[in-house]
This record gives sequence, C-alpha cells and structure tokens, in this order.
Amino acid sequence: MSDNVEQLQQRVAKQQERLEDATGAVEQTQERFDASAAAYEQADLERTRLAASHKLAKRRAHRLKKEAKRARKLVHAAKDDRDDAAHELDEHLAVRAKRAAKLAKAEAALAAVPAVEVSVPVPTETAPAKKAAPVRKAPVKKAPVKKAPAKKAPVKKAPAKKAPVKKAVGH
Repeated sequence: MSDNVEQLQQRVAKQQERLEDATGAVEQTQERFDASAAAYEQADLERTRLAASHKLAKRRAHRLKKEAKRARKLVHAAKDDRDDAAHELDEHLAVRAKRAAKLAKAEAALAAVPAVEVSVPVPTETAPAKKAAPVRKAPVKKAPVKKAPAKKAPVKKAPAKKAPVKKAVGH
C-alpha cells in the first residue's frame, strides 16, 4: 500500500505541477488577450474615425469638383463676354475715328470759307453728338382673314298658321 500511496502522491504532485503550468499559461494568455482586445478596440475606433473622415473628404471633394466646374463655366462665359466687348470696342473706336476725321474735314472746309458767307453758328464741342438711329419700319404684314363658313339656321316646320320665317344674318 505504501507503494500505492507514494505513486498517488507522485501523481498528485505531477498533476499539481501541470495545473500550475496551465494556470501560468492561462494568465499569460489572458494578459495577451486583454492587451490585444484593447488594441482591437483602439484600432476599431481609429478605423471608424478614418472612415467618417474619408466620407467627409469625399463629400468635400465632390462639392469642390462641382464648384470647380461651375467656376470653369463662369470663366468661359466671362472670357466670351470679354472677347465680345473687345470686338465691339474696336468697332466703336473705328467708327469714332472715322467720325472724327469727317468732322476735321468739315471744320477745315468751314474754315476755308470766308467769314461773311458763314451764317450757321459753329458748335464749340469737339465730341460728336450722338444721332438717333433711323427707325426702320418692318414691312406690314396683313393678318390672314379667316372666313368662317356661313351657318344657316335649321329650318323649322311651319306651324298650322303661317308665321314669318326668320332668316339668320351671316357674319
């Protein structure tokens, strides 16, 4: 029996040693699990924050893209308007130069005439007066006349007494 007791004591000691080893492994694994769980929570929060930031950045980029497109259209329209205004300015400058030359020629012709013959007072302004553009009349078009077909009043049967028949007046 003593052999059995010794064997049982050895077995208990061996099992106790294995239990302590397993307990140490569990504690280490629990610490690692806690650390990795905390790291996971931080990583998940960071991922959520970055996803929200990415979504916001996409919205801003989309808005900025729309604004850039709108600005590009505005620039194009402004450039066209500027080019049209420059073209009109060139035309008006040419007309003004032509009128100034004609005025100078007329003033020279007037200056060449003796003072006795001149009965019209000379304006002192050098800027040409604006003339009203002649009113162009568009050809008058007659409105087409629609003739409605003449409608006749329905013929009524004369009663026993002869009554005068009413005639419809056509338009």
